[in-house]
Amino acid sequence: MNGPYRLAIVLCIALGAGLGGCAHQPGDLRSLDTDRLHNAIAADDAGYVDGGLRGKIITANQRIPALGYQEGVPLLTVAARFAALDVIRVLLAAGADVNARTPDGDTALMLASFFFNEDRERDLNSYEQHEKAVRLLVGAGAHVENEPYHYTPLAYAAYQGHDRIVRFLIERGAQVDADADQQEALTYVNTPLMMAVIQGHRGTTMSLLRRGANPRIRVRGGHTAAEFAEKYNHHGLARMLRCAERLAPGEAFSRRCE
Repeated sequence: MNGPYRLAIVLCIALGAGLGGCAHQPGDLRSLDTDRLHNAIAADDAGYVDGGLRGKIITANQRIPALGYQEGVPLLTVAARFAALDVIRVLLAAGADVNARTPDGDTALMLASFFFNEDRERDLNSYEQHEKAVRLLVGAGAHVENEPYHYTPLAYAAYQGHDRIVRFLIERGAQVDADADQQEALTYVNTPLMMAVIQGHRGTTMSLLRRGANPRIRVRGGHTAAEFAEKYNHHGLARMLRCAERLAPGEAFSRRCE
């Protein structure tokens, strides 16, 4: 997910120039300028993208080479990665599929939940724009779960310690343990709790436990959240998780283990 973006825009689009003289089919990849679209989306230049859409040069569901995939990724996922809010609005208004996926199976909501403003020192403000993108995408109908792909927007947000996004997604119905088998306490992929623990995000870990995350779940053939904490030397988290594992059914985590 962190590879370089090689993005594209039609050569005949120019800022302030008309679009009617371009003679090719909408979405034709043969005439795409990769750097131009990258710069336009990264700068949230919605006018540039809107001009391409109105001139029928690009489509709302355009797929362009990016992330090393020649088969392309949807424009909306690129906009979500940069939290380009105005571009997201333009694409959604033009009919973009809010749940379209990259070849890795990532949706726009997953990318908005994972990334942050890398130009800022990493703090709450560095996540603000991406939180707005998450809210915008969910409001447009983005799925908060990820079946059958397993890793969810909530897991991505937890991995990065995006606490406000974590809380928002849970409020909007995201399953705190994703698709883990609660009866057997097993999962095929790391739960959101495990993702937070691996990175040592104490606040996110506590937030998930307060909202009912099951610390007893184990990856099939692998670790529990407490064992991940020990593996990555987050010993304070390991003690807290061991306490949470001993709680009786219905016993509040916040009363005993914080």
